[in-house]
Amino acid sequence: MKKNFYALFLGLLGLSATSAAWAQQEPLPTKRACASMEVLERQLAADPAMALRLRGIEAQTEAFIDNAVAYRATGTLTIPVVVHVLYNTSAQNISDAQIASQLAVLNEDFNKLNSDVSKAPAAFASRAADVGIQFVLAKRDPSGNATTGIERKQSSVSSWSTDDRIKSTSTGGLNAWPSGQYLNLWVGNLGGGILGYAQFPGGAASTDGVVITTSGFGRGGSSGAPFNLGRTTTHEVGHWLNLRHIWGDANCGNDLVSDTPTQQTSNYGCPSFPHVTCSNGTSGDMFMNYMDYVDDACMYMFSTGQSSRMNALFGSGGSRASLLTSNGGTAPGGGGTTPPPTNPPTTVTYCTSKGSNVSYEWIDLVKLGSINRTSGKDGGYYDGTALSTTLAAGSSQTINISTGFASSAYSENWRVYIDYNQDGDFTDAGETVVSGSSSSAGTLSATFTVPSSAKTGKTRLRVTMSDNAATTSCGNYSYGETEDYSVVISGGSSARQMATVEQAGYRLYPNPATDVLNIEIPATIDARAVTVSVYDLRGAEMKTARFEGSMLHVGNLASGIYLLRISDGQQVSHQRFVKE
Repeated sequence: MKKNFYALFLGLLGLSATSAAWAQQEPLPTKRACASMEVLERQLAADPAMALRLRGIEAQTEAFIDNAVAYRATGTLTIPVVVHVLYNTSAQNISDAQIASQLAVLNEDFNKLNSDVSKAPAAFASRAADVGIQFVLAKRDPSGNATTGIERKQSSVSSWSTDDRIKSTSTGGLNAWPSGQYLNLWVGNLGGGILGYAQFPGGAASTDGVVITTSGFGRGGSSGAPFNLGRTTTHEVGHWLNLRHIWGDANCGNDLVSDTPTQQTSNYGCPSFPHVTCSNGTSGDMFMNYMDYVDDACMYMFSTGQSSRMNALFGSGGSRASLLTSNGGTAPGGGGTTPPPTNPPTTVTYCTSKGSNVSYEWIDLVKLGSINRTSGKDGGYYDGTALSTTLAAGSSQTINISTGFASSAYSENWRVYIDYNQDGDFTDAGETVVSGSSSSAGTLSATFTVPSSAKTGKTRLRVTMSDNAATTSCGNYSYGETEDYSVVISGGSSARQMATVEQAGYRLYPNPATDVLNIEIPATIDARAVTVSVYDLRGAEMKTARFEGSMLHVGNLASGIYLLRISDGQQVSHQRFVKE
């Protein structure tokens, strides 16, 4: 559907609340019911500031989609998952195998590896998307200790509602792990005919995640038809990644995605193709989409537009971008699925700069983004590096500065520096962002553009004001003052060093492979630095796959689809391959 103002979406919310008291063992619903939108409505009513956060997320999403250069690389992003199992009876205490089956479904569905995607009608098949997100059970808990990624607790609560009590230890549930580092999945016996619900980006960290009813979680096992293929979790994780219901939760509504047809309302069961509503053309509704309400067996695709919307969360300024650097999937000691950073951050030391005399003039204002400091004399130097603002690479920025004078105004020389390449100095080309002089006691304004090549991450901003035009970024000088602050560059170089194997210059053959998968290493890469790992769709490392020279021995692997990870000291790249 065509994009629309976010205010329209806010105006379309309108579902009833869910009761909190049900029988001990809830019967399996016969029709899909998701409470994500009613939970969002409740959160918006309780927290008026949330609407502003959602508008900000929507603006970042639209900017990401409109700017192809901003797209994150097509390599697979890995998200650590913690599963909180709440059970009242032993039958509700789902097995590790059931949990593993759910992770496998997520990895199939979000990587277009599900076999039933072939059922997509020709009219929609070209829009079926590989989202490029992998889910693995956490191997490191928030305290840095080893974990299985599964928490279990027997609770006196026999049936949970959508009031988030399942997410708090104090109300019989289990607390969330840090939402910036993990996807929290709660599994418990939900009542009221609800299969699950998710919290959209922009909500409270303490309740962030997805809740799934016990009988709708995973593939087979304890789950029951027609919701026994793990697609309820796929649907709810879609919400967690900022997708709306495909019908826009209104009659012929808007799901904020451009390539999904407008449809009248939710579809149930297994409709026959085509199902035309809202004059949406000969192909009708995309009812086989994961964000509709059809049975598990009849949903099998995300669209390209939905994939872009989800990936926006991991782009520059995205609300879930912190997951890119989570070490929750890395076992303590370095083993595990998610690799430690290839290039650990290096601490740099900056030269000193200070005015010797502030009897007559000093800096009394520095304003840039969220930095807005007015002050008196600071003895010639002020360390404001605890204050920071975010600057997007390629963006235009305005800084306001002013001088405080004891009496008469003097001509003062201003310099503003930013260490764009984070090498510990301000002498590189373009790092003097403002240079000028003025005798005014009023507020001065200067505009500069952050280079698109600026290195992503935290760096130093330095402001100097001196009566001596020869004053540089380093050293002491006579009259004036220096102030240092921090800025965080977003969307610049090295924002995410991940690509597909082919993009990184490697060549794989044959694929599918039977015994050996040959890996041609680019001439620019030191072969001695190359390490190769293989993972199944659950995120478990396959230790039986051996890499020797340029050959990956896969003969001991079971037939199936695997994820290959290559690290060479310069970048990390990923690729799928098939073992026959």
